[in-house]
Amino acid sequence: MSLYSLNAAAVITLMVVFTPGCGQRESLPIVDTHIHLYDTTRDGGVPWPPQSDTVLYRPVLPPDWARVCDENGITATVIVEASTLLADNQWVLDLVKDEPERYIGLVGSLELGSPDFAVNLKALSADPRFVGIRLRDRPRGDDFFNDAVWRDLKLMADRDQTLDVLMANFTLEDVDRIAQRIPTLKILINHVAGAVIDGKPLDPVWAQSLAQVARNPNVYCKVSGLFQQSRRQPSPTDLEFYKPVLDELWKVFGEDRLIYGSNWPVTLRGGSYASYKAVVFEFLEPKGRTAMEKVLASNAYKFYGL
Repeated sequence: MSLYSLNAAAVITLMVVFTPGCGQRESLPIVDTHIHLYDTTRDGGVPWPPQSDTVLYRPVLPPDWARVCDENGITATVIVEASTLLADNQWVLDLVKDEPERYIGLVGSLELGSPDFAVNLKALSADPRFVGIRLRDRPRGDDFFNDAVWRDLKLMADRDQTLDVLMANFTLEDVDRIAQRIPTLKILINHVAGAVIDGKPLDPVWAQSLAQVARNPNVYCKVSGLFQQSRRQPSPTDLEFYKPVLDELWKVFGEDRLIYGSNWPVTLRGGSYASYKAVVFEFLEPKGRTAMEKVLASNAYKFYGL
């Protein structure tokens, strides 16, 4: 699917991409589908990041992201809510309401299985920028998937809302279970499907689980969080370090179900935004213009229904 076959409202201005050491590259639209915005100076503070995090604990607001966009040719953004507070969903929507071309979507935070989930989902999804929620916390541990959670996941599918999944408290087997039980729910696994990236050959157990979950056509994966998954500070900037994982993702998801994201500002723990993007571009460029266009932009529009 080409970006230019999308609804006219989804067409975004092409910008010239620059990356250190590469010079001017062919014009490409870039949608970053994974950034966080928050204000640590708000009354009551924020649930995340913790005050002990010397890199992230500071206000991270639209002017900060605007500079990153201008320096790196980012044309549109999907925000992922990092707060567990219900009110913060609307706070973010209001924060960026005057920049609809830059901020095209919000992946919100709502508690699945809670008594007021349906009411809150209906209210927030009245704003077309609210595209779904992220599955992050796992209350009740192994007993998380109760009847109320399945009810709400089905409701999301019925309302054409999407599900991002952070792998910290969930497994690929969990994602496979959801995808098979609710095949109409669009699911996006975050941060290269939770792979541990250490520059060594792939974990065969992870690879097998990845292949299994990728058999579900409603499951996509974000090429995000590479620096985070390296567990190194500063993170390596050599593509070869990440290539075993990226090659496996490409093999099982292909150009139609991979979606670009960064995890900014968490990327700053590992290095600059430009160095992160350079790794992804170096991997994608041999795949050709059409594949790059899909992964960097049009797959995001298709998945989130923007």
